[in-house]
Amino acid sequence: MSRPRPVDRLIRALARLPGIGPKTSERLAYHVLRAEPELAQELVDAIAAARASTRVCSVCFNLDESDPCAICASPERDRALLLVVEDPRDVAAFDASGYRGLYHVLQGRLSTLEGIRVEDLTIAQLLARVGDGGFQEICLATNPDLEGEGTAEVLVERLRGRGARVTRIARGMPAGATIAQVSAAILADALQGRRELR
Repeated sequence: MSRPRPVDRLIRALARLPGIGPKTSERLAYHVLRAEPELAQELVDAIAAARASTRVCSVCFNLDESDPCAICASPERDRALLLVVEDPRDVAAFDASGYRGLYHVLQGRLSTLEGIRVEDLTIAQLLARVGDGGFQEICLATNPDLEGEGTAEVLVERLRGRGARVTRIARGMPAGATIAQVSAAILADALQGRRELR
């Protein structure tokens, strides 16, 4: 016996979300169908509200309810420091860590396999922001993987000679790891980024 068409449609829709495979989408669909009607309606309402009230900031390309976003509009942020990140989720992570400068969200990273090119990201807008002046340091905080490193290299090349110091977030040994557990590349980064103890 096959599933009802509406259930199949729900499973297919959930499977289109990133990180959700066929088994997980099926499990989520049946969970929603078994749950109290209020839970399903709350989910529908939350998705609709988020879609209706969230916009992309025209300055930094972060997601917020206002444009410019609350971070760009805040007079308490350090306007000389710009942190370049791949995704709006990265903004939340860095803000939680105590960072208080400004951001620029690339809306992704360069990826030959996925067909993501320079013009698919907000690199042109980043260069225009930097060209307007005012930044003393631009810190590249792309992920330390192949695509993130490639994106950082392209950014370094394009930002060179624009008046601001270009830096990269430090990398190295993750807290709680043992030396035998980490890769040679991580150990090399840890050695290169070593600092003096006081």
